Amino acid sequence: MSGRTGTQRIRRFDLPVGRTIGKSYRVEGYLGGGSEGEVYRICDQTTGIHRAAKLYYPHKDPKQRLTAHHARKLNQVRDCRLVLQFLHTQEVQVNGYRTMAMISELCEGEPLQRWIERHRAARVRDFVALTVLHSLVSGLEQIHEAGQYHSDVHTENILIESRGVHFDLKLIDFYDWGKPTRAKMQQDILGAARVLYDMLGGRAYYNKALPESKYVCAGLRSDLILDRFPTASAMRHYLETYTPSKVY
Repeated sequence: MSGRTGTQRIRRFDLPVGRTIGKSYRVEGYLGGGSEGEVYRICDQTTGIHRAAKLYYPHKDPKQRLTAHHARKLNQVRDCRLVLQFLHTQEVQVNGYRTMAMISELCEGEPLQRWIERHRAARVRDFVALTVLHSLVSGLEQIHEAGQYHSDVHTENILIESRGVHFDLKLIDFYDWGKPTRAKMQQDILGAARVLYDMLGGRAYYNKALPESKYVCAGLRSDLILDRFPTASAMRHYLETYTPSKVY
């Protein structure tokens, strides 16, 4: 495919509905964006299956190295239920510039932050919040066991979908900050504790949280959280075995 791959900074792609990506994908709508690029809802015109396409801004990934690293990382954690399943890459030309799109499964969930804000006073009840946290931590445990990490766990990077009594979560925007280390995995644990803190209403409502919730949040003291939960497995085990302080 011809086209430039230079360092011009593109602020928005603004792909219109109906625009084609590759030979078989059709853009159906804009899902969101960040510093690296934008995500669109697409449909495979051959099968009718809906997917998601993340397009990187050319100046962020001029030689497609970021895309390649990201793809390899997602492939390594492909069996982890918390991860959106990566399918393949697709070269795309936009306004005369070549860029790379990552095609993945489409999650119908909503950002966890938006889900929290739909609750009264933007505060989730302790038991529900702890249940959601269990799904998150169980997924992080799988990612860490696969030898990887996320590094940016927060309420805007998690999609949630309710299914009966279960909550299905998906992590988005994996970053690659180099070789996996214990410290980077522990950042995921600290992020999970912060997610619980935010679900409980943050600073304004923290004093009203139940003891089992406060034990996890630990006042957001990193040293105390990691002392109690050095691994995601330790946090999952606590969530499966704690004694409730009241009848839910």
